[in-house]
Parts: sequence; C-alpha cells; structure tokens
Amino acid sequence: MSRRKFFASPRLLLADRDGVAAIEFAILALPLFIMIFGIIEISLMFFVNSSLDASVHKISRMIRTGEVASSNMTLADFKAKICSDMLLSFNCSSDLLVKVNVLSDISSAASADPIDDSGNLTVTESFDVGKGSDYILVQTFLPWTAVVNFFSLSSAKLSDGRYLLGSAVLFRNEPF
Repeated sequence: MSRRKFFASPRLLLADRDGVAAIEFAILALPLFIMIFGIIEISLMFFVNSSLDASVHKISRMIRTGEVASSNMTLADFKAKICSDMLLSFNCSSDLLVKVNVLSDISSAASADPIDDSGNLTVTESFDVGKGSDYILVQTFLPWTAVVNFFSLSSAKLSDGRYLLGSAVLFRNEPF
C-alpha cells in the first residue's frame, strides 16, 4: 500500500492486517514471560525446599541413632552433611542456620520465630544432640535469593529481599 493511499483513507488503515501478529505478540509477551518466570521461580524454590527437608530428615537420623554423639560431630560438620546431601544447595554452606535442641517432653515443642518485626533473621544456632531417649527438635533455616524477583511470593520475606526456607524434625532419640 502506498503512503498516499494509507493516509488518504482511515478505512484503509482499519482494513490493513499487515503486522497484526507482531502487535498481538508485543501486547501479550510481558504477561506471558512474567508467568513463565514466576512458574520457574516457584518451582525452583519448592524444589530446593523439598531437597532441604529430605536432607534434614536423613541427616537428623544420625542424631536419633547416636551416630552424631559417638563421632563427636560439630555443628559445622552437621551443616556440611546437610548441604552435601542436597541436590541444589547454592549458598547452603554459608547461609544455612541450624538449631538442635533437647526438649523436656513432646508438649514443649515450639517452632522458633526466625524473623523479627523489621524483617531481620534472628536465629541463634545451637547444637545439643542430647542422650538416649531425649526428645530432639532439629530446625533449619535457609535464606533464599529469588532468581526472578518480579513479585512477592511469600510473607516470610527478609529485610534484604530474600525469602526464608525452613525444615523441622521432631523425634525421640533411640536408647544408646
């Protein structure tokens, strides 16, 4: 279509269909990519959290059976074992926080509140594996940096923009 004809009649402009697919794609591209990257972010976060949870359950069994007490394992060793057992650990070895506490009875089990009102992480690490027949609560916290930070995924957001993944295991030590 020549330029003169194009500007001469508005009906010709409305009837022209050249480039419609490109314009439609440009309109839909941003929401499409936001949804795709959001799905990837949520999937990756859930995968890492599932990996953390499985690793904490597996490695905590070493406390339950007395292997940690007999080998004089330290908190750093325990954290290293958890991180090495995870599939995608990213900054696990430097960021993972662990609380292992002996409970007087099962009714005294309470989850730590890891985030204060201003969004700071307030976990004080501890490592008390107890003795045979003690109730043990193992809690782990892993700050997670979003890969695609388009929107807020959770209310457990730290002041520095990271999210907090966590896992907990409550068990009774076997007699050893």
